[in-house]
Amino acid sequence: MTTIIDVAKKAGVSKSTVSRVVSNKGYVSQETRQKIEKAMHELGYIPNMLARNLQSGLTKTIAFISHDFNQHTSIFLNEFTKTALNHDFYVNLYVTGGDKDKELDALNLMKYKQVDAVFIFTRSNSWDKIIPFKKFGPISTWHRIDSPDIYSSYVNQYESYLMSLEFLLTRGYQSIGHILGDENNKNTIARIKALNHFYDYHPELKKDYDWIFVNSSHLNTGRHIAKKWASSVHKPDALVFYTDFIAAECISELQLLGIKVPEDLGIMGFDNSTISEIVHLTTVDCHLETQALNCFNYLHSQLKQLDFKPKDITQDLVIRSSTK
Repeated sequence: MTTIIDVAKKAGVSKSTVSRVVSNKGYVSQETRQKIEKAMHELGYIPNMLARNLQSGLTKTIAFISHDFNQHTSIFLNEFTKTALNHDFYVNLYVTGGDKDKELDALNLMKYKQVDAVFIFTRSNSWDKIIPFKKFGPISTWHRIDSPDIYSSYVNQYESYLMSLEFLLTRGYQSIGHILGDENNKNTIARIKALNHFYDYHPELKKDYDWIFVNSSHLNTGRHIAKKWASSVHKPDALVFYTDFIAAECISELQLLGIKVPEDLGIMGFDNSTISEIVHLTTVDCHLETQALNCFNYLHSQLKQLDFKPKDITQDLVIRSSTK
């Protein structure tokens, strides 16, 4: 097996000079670099990546953990990966399918120095189970968590949801249906708080509990909601969905049922994802790209012992033709 010493002899340089070329650290003249690279090629020398990692203390790899791969994962992962590549880091995707043990396996990769850090897109285990892994490397997430051990780049869902409801009211919508996510999710809890305050601020409006849905994350939720609206006697004149995808599903089914948006029913989503543009959906842009950027930059700053300055995340109303 060819070693770094063989390369040094053939190139007529010291072992440390070859090491600087292999690790891409330290100055080496272009002429010397070319001699070393030529010697490596002729000898078929392949650098030992494990040794390089042990020398630098980093694998330059981050684990990205998610239950599955969907449009949200795609948007977030794309920006996260682009940012990582700009810093010469790699990103490995670990799809757990919601399996708690698989998630723990992915977290254990830090313990065994196979990855340097972990980003959690969707989690299966409790934070109490996850937080102890912080001793092996930094962890970030876009979940809302108030912890000194895990960095969270999240949007203020209370403000964004209240903004959505106030917007609909200014457009003349008096009866609003609410389609929300997991009732134990902090984002959902914040939205419910905003919803309750909205009706407190506007006592003239009726809060229809028949049109407040939680745990609405299963397949075809949007289609079920559309059918329910079409068959109901007492129905809201606008629906707000916690994600664009389910709102788009609803619009698709409404069209099949011959119901016009926004003439018959106003629809509003959340995320400003690509699908919202396709179906002309009014939504809230929570800037997933900025969240992804902050999450990577935190991990990178921790690994490189740099100052971390997160970018501010704004929430912007994007008005399209699904509302009046």
